[in-house]
Amino acid sequence: MTNTLEKAIANAEEVVTTEEVEEAIEKPSFNFYYGTAPTGPFHFAYLIPLNKLVELSELGGKGTILLADYHAHLDDQKTSFELMELRSKYYEECIRGVMGKHANNFEFLRGSSYQHKRDYVEDLYKIAARVTTNRAKRASSEVVRQRGEAKVSELLYPLLQILDVKYLRADVTVSGIDQRNIYMLGREILESVDYKKGSYIFMPLLPSLKGDGAKMSASDPLSHIRVTDSPASIKKTIKKAYCPAGNLEQNPITSTMRFIVFPRYNEILIKRKEKFGGDVEFKSIDEFEKAFVEGDIHPMDAKNAVTEYLIDLLEPARKYFEKNQNILVEIEKTFEK
Repeated sequence: MTNTLEKAIANAEEVVTTEEVEEAIEKPSFNFYYGTAPTGPFHFAYLIPLNKLVELSELGGKGTILLADYHAHLDDQKTSFELMELRSKYYEECIRGVMGKHANNFEFLRGSSYQHKRDYVEDLYKIAARVTTNRAKRASSEVVRQRGEAKVSELLYPLLQILDVKYLRADVTVSGIDQRNIYMLGREILESVDYKKGSYIFMPLLPSLKGDGAKMSASDPLSHIRVTDSPASIKKTIKKAYCPAGNLEQNPITSTMRFIVFPRYNEILIKRKEKFGGDVEFKSIDEFEKAFVEGDIHPMDAKNAVTEYLIDLLEPARKYFEKNQNILVEIEKTFEK
């Protein structure tokens, strides 16, 4: 495996397919995209796919970040049409903040800027005629909130997402592993609208900070950290987080170190008192995980390090909203409803 390919697929939970991704990134220039629907509070687990975008950009790719505003409404009306722009603005500023200088390398698009155009809608009709209701419902089952009898919007949601691959001319698509069913359906039908199947890098989901085996959820304030949280709040939340000694399984602290902290820092420093061995530096995630499993790193030392690095990573977004409190107050009111 070349160093370029290794960087492109590092930390991925699944790649479809490795050969196709390798072919795409070997081009002088390649396009990739990541989409997110502005529904709930923006939390730090979004850094997992965003870090992958940074890595692909560093490999010479041209990236697009899609703020899927129509999707936010199709998902059980989580975002009304009246709130689409406000929440999209909030998501964009959160993303720009946590990506820092890297954000300048990306184009930010609203789904509503092109998803209503004639060609797109005609393609939507074409694939809608090919996909059964059961297949569409199954594709969106891990993404869209489904309660009782399926709404038509739940069936449209995956079809629009599939077409985004074509209309953003994506050679590579980055997403969370929960989106897999949607994009696998896309590989079956994209060629029917004159586009390639596409290649996909699926990133893992961060375990809940509560340690209940669930994924991190924006709807559960005890399971995540908002990017706008204060340093004191971050410290308090991480201190309570699940982190079993010597165990990496479903461990949100060591997972944060692997998927969020290490991709953004060349090396990390674990600060400890001299009586506990003094400070220790790690230049790779494998070194850190080995030390943790062997008991050389105490869970509280890992928590303290994660706290410090998260405060640093989230600071630009937090500072932006401290200066624009009116936007934050307005957006948080919408999440309380």
